[in-house]
Order: sequence, then C-alpha cells, then structure tokens
Amino acid sequence: MNTFENGSKSKNGRLSVIELSGTWREMGRQYGALMAEELRHIYEKGVGRLLAEAENAEEHALSAAKFFANYPYKFKSLMRGMSETSGLTLDELKLVNAIEVIAAQSLAPQQCTGIAAWGDYSDGPLVYGRNYDYLPWFRELADDLTLACFHPGDGSLSVATIGYAGEIYAVNGMNEKGIFLELNNGMPSGGALWYDSRVPAVVELFSFLLEASTLDEIESFFKTTKANFAYIVGVADGQTARCFEWPVFEVKRRESHSRLGLTVLTNHFTEFSWGLPRPDDKRFWMTRTRRQNLLTLAKHFKGSINDKVMKDIMDTRIEDLGATTDMTLYQLVAVPERYEMWFKMPGVQDWSLVDMRALLKPREE
Repeated sequence: MNTFENGSKSKNGRLSVIELSGTWREMGRQYGALMAEELRHIYEKGVGRLLAEAENAEEHALSAAKFFANYPYKFKSLMRGMSETSGLTLDELKLVNAIEVIAAQSLAPQQCTGIAAWGDYSDGPLVYGRNYDYLPWFRELADDLTLACFHPGDGSLSVATIGYAGEIYAVNGMNEKGIFLELNNGMPSGGALWYDSRVPAVVELFSFLLEASTLDEIESFFKTTKANFAYIVGVADGQTARCFEWPVFEVKRRESHSRLGLTVLTNHFTEFSWGLPRPDDKRFWMTRTRRQNLLTLAKHFKGSINDKVMKDIMDTRIEDLGATTDMTLYQLVAVPERYEMWFKMPGVQDWSLVDMRALLKPREE
C-alpha cells in the first residue's frame, strides 16, 4: 500500500483503490500524489490522442475549461490540490477531467446499461448490475480505472466513485449510507442539447451522494436540480431502486406497475407520461434490444436473482440475448445492503469483490 499525507492507495486486480480524507484541498493533494502515474498516462495517451486528432486543439481546451467553470468551489479546491502534487498543471488536469466529455463531442456511442432486482425478482436483498460502455480505445486506459473514496472533513457523507483517474464527478458511486447510483446517456429520448451555463449533472450527482442519506432525500435533489444534458439515472438502497429520466427541461421518476421489483435502464425514456416514441434501435445503440433482453432474462430468473445470477446476466452478450457488447469497458454488481460491490473489466479482469463497508466506514449517528 502506498500512502501520502492522510491518503492511501492499494490495488484490487487492475483497479486502483484510493482513500482520501481531510479538506477538499488536502484530498486533492493526496489524489494527485497517489495517482500521478495514472493521471499522466491519461493525459499523454488519452488526451494526447484527442488533441492529435482535433482540427483545432484549442477547442478541446475550451470545452474542458467550460466543463470545469461551474464546478462547486470544493471540487475546484480538490483539483487545485491535485495540481500541487501530480506533476500536471490545473489546465492539464481540466483536460483529464473532461476526457470523456471531449470524446463524446464526436457523438460517440455511450450505450450504458443497468438493471436492479429486488422483491419478487430477487433471492435476498436488492442487487444491481451495471455495464459501462464507451469508445473501444478507452481499453488502453484500463490501468487508470479508479475507485476513489472521499472522507470529507466538512461533515459531508463519505462517498466512493468509480471511473477514470482524474474524473471528478460521479457516473457510478456509493455513499456511507449504502445508496448506490449509476448514470446512463439519455440522448436518444432527451435530445443532444448541452448547457455550458449549468453545473454538469455528473457533478451534481457527486454532490447528491455527499448529502443524501435516504432515497427520498436524493429524489428531492433531482426535483430541484436542472440537468445540463439528458440522462437516465438509477439509484438504489438496500430495499428498492428508483429510476429518474432527466432531460434538460424536467425530471420524471419512472413509474412501473407491471414489474414491481425490477427496473432496467438503457438509453431511452420509458415513462409513458412523456408521450415519446421509442427511438430507432440501430441508430441509437440497440437501446431497445438491450432493454428487452434484460427484461427477458429477469423474467427467466425471477425469484432467484442474487449477486451470482446477476453476474451471469451481465456476462451475457447481446448476440446471446443479453446486453454486453464489444464496447463494454467495465461492469459492476452491487448489493447495497451488504456494502458489497463486484468489479469486472471484460478480457482484462474477472469479477473481483470490493468491500465497500471497509472503505466507506459508515458513521454512527
């Protein structure tokens, strides 16, 4: 285990696991020192590739700066702390932080998938499966995937996020109260409008996890926050899951009366009150097919879905009537009630258990 100031770093297979504590600036210093090699690799190999392919590299720097501009002050302090110890400047770290945002400007497919089973569908507590799909060349950054656990000194909840090193936001995460969260692209239904003038929704989700101790609280945050882009977000505790369809102009909690105990998220809205047609499947990343495949698998395994069965479901490829594709970069299976999370990188690392309770150390009231 490596340490720096009050932070530490260990490995779970190829996944880096860092624990940070203190003020946001102090946590940034710990992050930068512990992850300097990975941050440099993303900047040189990932950002470098995007800059080399760009017609105007300055536009990418501007996009990264705009993405960072409306960050809450505490997250800006975190990144300033990273710039003190990582060997990268703040401007370089802004590009690392925004690498997936920049890559998405080419309308790259972002076909993530999620499924939660509880109640009559599960064999035990709620279990959540999640595929993170993105550009295949991101596999070159496999060794830069990071589980970062933040223990803020400001009274906020402890939060763990999972993503690429240097990305200071949450597309996957869990807090010390056992609330799990994952995000999917909702552009096929919500459109491609992007607001630079708003706090990025993925940053808001990080803030939600820092402040929400119940699903009702996190739902109130959704109802009072405008997204900067269209997303579909799944949130779960140990007993139930909720799905929020979140375009830039409104948010709706998906209501399901026919499949109590099951929710499946791909990339289109299914809440009937939107009145939207289903998007074209081939044009929009087989979103309807992936959803239907997971619904069918869940029906087949109804009553027996536990962490082992969920791993089997997530391992089923789309051509075998599942949802995993060649673009699936990593996968998660979480059991929030037990603070257990399994992590997998197809073709790189098989399912590995992460003890989230030990990392998050839930506080006594």
